Amino acid sequence: MTDHRDEDWLDEDQPVPLQGRRRAPLVLAVIAGLVLAGAGAVLIWMNFDGVSRLLGRETSESAEPASGDKAMLTDMLATQQKTGEDLETLGRAVAEQQEQLKTIVDQLASLTSRLEELRNAAVPPSPPADAAAQPDVRAQIVPKQAKKPAKKPVGPISVGGAPLTAAPAR
Repeated sequence: MTDHRDEDWLDEDQPVPLQGRRRAPLVLAVIAGLVLAGAGAVLIWMNFDGVSRLLGRETSESAEPASGDKAMLTDMLATQQKTGEDLETLGRAVAEQQEQLKTIVDQLASLTSRLEELRNAAVPPSPPADAAAQPDVRAQIVPKQAKKPAKKPVGPISVGGAPLTAAPAR
């Protein structure tokens, strides 16, 4: 039986069964292609707005802003202009205050130098050379009080820590 089949195929090319080594690179290439296609699809999905702009298509938002957006934009521009003017005003006020502060510091410096000059110019009076010869002014105004005579103790007095003896009664 096997001979009969082999004879049928002798004239034609016999099919060669695929070997395991040839299938592995093909399967890996297909899997890698699917992974890359999936990653590309995820990136396009996440950046749909950017991709649509690149392709020149309009997104779901209209190019013309809505009337509420126009009003809000006008308000924001007015607020920005007012804030800019306020900042300029504050800058000028700070500059004026710095000029005033500089003027005050200059005046204070000149007053301090004049005060030092006046202190150095006024020499304190020196005491007279004959201070011992002049009488004490305080002594002339306040009279000295007379000393009261000290009371004499009654009885024996201990001198030098010696014990006292009782005096014999007479």
